[in-house]
Amino acid sequence: MKHLRHLGELASRAFKLRGEARVPRVKQRIVIPLLAPVAFAVAFGAAGCNGGTPSEPTDTATTPTTSGSGTATSTASATPTASATALVEFTTDGAGPYQLGKGLTDLQANPGLDQVTPDSACPGNMTARGTGAWRDVVLHFRPDGLLYLVENRSQAIPTPSGAYLGTTLDDLKRIYAGLVTQELTRGTVSGFFVQTLGGRGILFQLNANKQVDLMYAGDGLFLRSTFTVSGNFC
Repeated sequence: MKHLRHLGELASRAFKLRGEARVPRVKQRIVIPLLAPVAFAVAFGAAGCNGGTPSEPTDTATTPTTSGSGTATSTASATPTASATALVEFTTDGAGPYQLGKGLTDLQANPGLDQVTPDSACPGNMTARGTGAWRDVVLHFRPDGLLYLVENRSQAIPTPSGAYLGTTLDDLKRIYAGLVTQELTRGTVSGFFVQTLGGRGILFQLNANKQVDLMYAGDGLFLRSTFTVSGNFC
C-alpha cells in the first residue's frame, strides 16, 4: 500500500509539473497574438512619421535681390519704363494743348504762343501760332480772347483717323464713311466737311487736284456755312 501510495504521489507530482510546464506555452500563445497588432501599429506609425514631411508650396512672388550697395531691389518693377507722351494730332477740339474755348492769355502763359498779331481779315480778332510741334498750327481768337478756330497747315500733323495734308478726296470719303460728311463748293474752291455728334467738325479745304490743302477745326455749323458763303472765318 505504501508502495502504491508512493507511486500515486509521484504520478500526482508529475502531472502537476507537466501542467505547470504547459502554462507558459498557453500564456505565450495568448500574449503573442496580443502583441502582434501593437507591434504592427508601432511599425506603421513609425513609417508614417519617417515617410517625409510634405513639401512647402513654391513661392512665385518676386524675390528681392541685393545690389552692390546693399540695398534690396526687386527683380520686377510695377512702374512703367516709359512715360506716356501727348499725341500730335488735329481733332475737332483743336490741336494738342490748343483747344477750342481756351483764352489767349492762358495759352500765352502755357504752353506759349508765337506771332500774336491782329487779324487783318477780321477786325478785332487776333491770330497766333503754336510752338514746338504745333508751330504750323494757326489759332484764331475772337475779341473776347477765346479760341474759336484752329487751322492746320502742317504735313506732319494728321487727324486721329489718319487724314493728312495731301490726302485725296476719295480717301477722305473712305476714312470717314461712318460719319456725317458733306462735299462743299464755293466757286472753284471745294471742301469736304466732317461733323461729329458733339456738333464740332473738321473742314478739309481741297486744292485743284482734290487733295487736302488746309484743315479747319471749329463749330460744325459755323464751318460749313461760312465756307460756302465767303470763306472768311470771322
